Amino acid sequence: MLIDKTIEIALRCHHCGRLEKTKLNIFQVRDDHLLDLKCSCGSTKARVKAKSDKYIRFEYNCFLCDDYHRRVIKKSEFWSTGSLKNLKCLNTGLEIGYYGGTDLIDEELNKQKKELKILADELGLNDYQEPELLLEVFNIVHDRASLSKLYCECGSDDIDVKLYSSKVELTCRECGSVLNISAETEEQLNEIKNKGDIVIKSISGPEKNWSDNKYKGE
Repeated sequence: MLIDKTIEIALRCHHCGRLEKTKLNIFQVRDDHLLDLKCSCGSTKARVKAKSDKYIRFEYNCFLCDDYHRRVIKKSEFWSTGSLKNLKCLNTGLEIGYYGGTDLIDEELNKQKKELKILADELGLNDYQEPELLLEVFNIVHDRASLSKLYCECGSDDIDVKLYSSKVELTCRECGSVLNISAETEEQLNEIKNKGDIVIKSISGPEKNWSDNKYKGE
């Protein structure tokens, strides 16, 4: 009898921001050591091991809050391929990944790509070469705002956000200061991802730009 207990885990890397899939087989998970699940950038996204005969211990670095989350999951749920299960930031409740059957993972990721394409069209970004990259940066900005990590040096967190073809523009509604975040390359995506807080410098005069390490918001 063929026993096929293989699932996929789609989890966004806390270091580089990539959302990648990892196949995991029941024979890889033992109770004598933690198995590292790595991103293509080399960072360890998660670790997994068996915990007694009934449970799986699953630990993952969180893309949103930079904390380290740990969950104990029943083996029957973890290895089930009949449904798609969410991985969430335990501090905010927001989704950062999924695990389950390969077909369900692919279906969900394809659905998200279509939604991004629709959003890009609605925002007039359909002529932009990398609308997904721009929207990834926008999502990071949105997540930072939800964690109260987007604000201006003047003390205000009332920030206006606008999308352009190659940047996200942040404007403080209190003092009018502006921060432009470029969104044209993977390096620029990683730059904003690795920034804990997004802070608009309260200034007068020309706008500041955050691009190619010219401005770090510090």
